[in-house]
Amino acid sequence: MKIIRAIILLFFGAIWVAGCSNELLSTLYKTGLIPDDYRYGDLYRLSNLAEFREPRPECPEFTAPKSTRKIALYIIGDSFTEKQRIDSSDFSVTRYHWAHWGENLHLKLDTAYTNIILLESVERNVRPHFGIPVANVITDTATFISHPAEVRFMHQLDRMFASEGVEDRLNTILFQFDPILNFKELKSWINQKFFDRTDPKVTLSGNGSTLAYYEDTDSTLLNSSYNHVPDAEIDSLVAVINFDKKFLEGLGFDQVWFSIIPNKATVLLPDYGIYNRIIERIYRHPGLKVPSVGVLEDFKRIHQGAYLKGDSHWSCVGQRVWLEKVNRQVLGNSGI
Repeated sequence: MKIIRAIILLFFGAIWVAGCSNELLSTLYKTGLIPDDYRYGDLYRLSNLAEFREPRPECPEFTAPKSTRKIALYIIGDSFTEKQRIDSSDFSVTRYHWAHWGENLHLKLDTAYTNIILLESVERNVRPHFGIPVANVITDTATFISHPAEVRFMHQLDRMFASEGVEDRLNTILFQFDPILNFKELKSWINQKFFDRTDPKVTLSGNGSTLAYYEDTDSTLLNSSYNHVPDAEIDSLVAVINFDKKFLEGLGFDQVWFSIIPNKATVLLPDYGIYNRIIERIYRHPGLKVPSVGVLEDFKRIHQGAYLKGDSHWSCVGQRVWLEKVNRQVLGNSGI
């Protein structure tokens, strides 16, 4: 009995330790001991609604047209352009570097190249990203990525033992296997059909065809497509974008662009509330001096096909539309 108790204690102790560490969780993913909890999409993961359970597709290989020029592309971006979705082979460039908005991009620009930087933001993060000047691009003796001081050891330790983070990781380790998901789907179906309730972090459209992230739809949040944005704030956002252009050109960049990826709710739930039109108001602002890569109208035409069914991110089709536009601009075919 002592041996059995010790084994049980070690087993659950190991689970708890893994629940406290993103690194150990990542190792469990790589070894195949636990499934990828985002394999059916981030919105399905939150809602467990069976009709939105769709395996995340592997996008067909995108062959970017070749350029005869020496071009280096740098992207400051969020989850839409993260390394799991997009890489250097998707662009008509010789060199490619990507950094998250929460990381520091140290760089040493090679003047033999045309150096381009693209500031990419999903719509829900436009106000925080362009509300203050960019501050995470730093000239250095080499090009590399670093994390800000506040996310180093002590901050990581705080996050490691934070109840919400541990709970989320334990949920990933224990309850993301397909047989368990079937039970979670039954519970979600009962709540939705009989009590008209879904997970508070998702919004289900009235006809049940679309699932969106709650930050897109909650009009009390600055991230929402339906939160009022006064004209004075649009003026301020444009002023910051223009300032970013001057600042980055001062660091040696030849061209500075920005791109806003529409919220899923903006495209698929246009009548959910009063849309603040933040994307088009920025793009069409008479004082804007920075070239943009816009896909809002394209996504409206594609509609459901622009986004993954159970995820807040773009589909392979939506991603390809954006990549084609970026590459046309890189190759100088856009007239900018």
